[in-house]
Amino acid sequence: MAEHIITLVLSGERLDVTTSTPFVVALRDLLYEGDWELLKEDMKKKENIMKEVQTCEKLEKVVHLDETVYEPLIFPEFQEWLREENITPKDFKNVSLKGLYDLALEYADRNLYDIAHDIIKFMLDIDENYAPAYELKGSLLVEQGKIEEGIKFLDKAVEIDPWLVQAYASLGEAYYNLGDYEKAIHYWERELEYNPNDKITYFMITEAYYEMNRKDLAVKTLERLLEIDPDNIPALYQLSQLYRELGNEEKAREMEEKIMNCKPKYPTELEPWARVMLKHGRYKEVAEELEKIVESSPLNTLARLLLVVPYVKLGQIDKAREILDDIGQSNFWYYYGKKEILDELLTEEEKRACGIS
Repeated sequence: MAEHIITLVLSGERLDVTTSTPFVVALRDLLYEGDWELLKEDMKKKENIMKEVQTCEKLEKVVHLDETVYEPLIFPEFQEWLREENITPKDFKNVSLKGLYDLALEYADRNLYDIAHDIIKFMLDIDENYAPAYELKGSLLVEQGKIEEGIKFLDKAVEIDPWLVQAYASLGEAYYNLGDYEKAIHYWERELEYNPNDKITYFMITEAYYEMNRKDLAVKTLERLLEIDPDNIPALYQLSQLYRELGNEEKAREMEEKIMNCKPKYPTELEPWARVMLKHGRYKEVAEELEKIVESSPLNTLARLLLVVPYVKLGQIDKAREILDDIGQSNFWYYYGKKEILDELLTEEEKRACGIS
């Protein structure tokens, strides 16, 4: 039962705040998207809840009641409170389950999968045909390595809602992890039917074709991506490599020329752009661009590491050494993982000059 915490006097009226008050606000936010009226419609036979709602509505005339009232929300405690108040899934008629979906995601992001699955079960107890719950359940199971079990839930999700794009994405991932690249491509292509601008999916399909040794189809997939995003540097870079593997040096060079006429806009574009520019001796341009990035984002380790190459090529060995010493001490494993860039673009003599063994 709710315990009294404090009595507030508002315009001469006494308002009792109890241990239930934060949970009622959480209930409104999680299941009714902040709408008191919908909550009251479902809870009209719950005397204790209605009394709490009246208190909250009066409080909101002078103070905003938001997530700061109840965060951090611990779902098992929230569930226990519902049981104490005799609130069951059957009581929820006018709800939105998006808040619970997001809460389950938060728990999963913290690797608290058991609680995430409990929240999903609660969603399905409320609405057994809520397709996003099946999608999330399946996606989490795939993420946990329970791939075949996850596929069953994802199939159920798209059976209920064929437009549920995320379910197709997760099905593609599941079959890719099983090594069934044809099925993975099938579901990723279904995803693109509904969301043709999802650029990451083109790369996933490309990777699947590459695993199947169908480099020709991998090329066609990236060419489709370039139709909607002609200056996509990672796509241009990957295409240049594929063309080279297929023996088409002219097309590979054409892709590299396009990259050299672009400027990186996103973090994922920085490395492929710099690699191509440096390969073709555009050291000063790369240094100037990377210096701008480092000036605005001093913690951008990739930009700083890439700067080593143009600095060495331009004879600024001291600057290169300073960067390498700092990264080697503060972020050794990152440096070790990216060292192959330096091995590729610097000669043995240049590496010795800046202290790379």
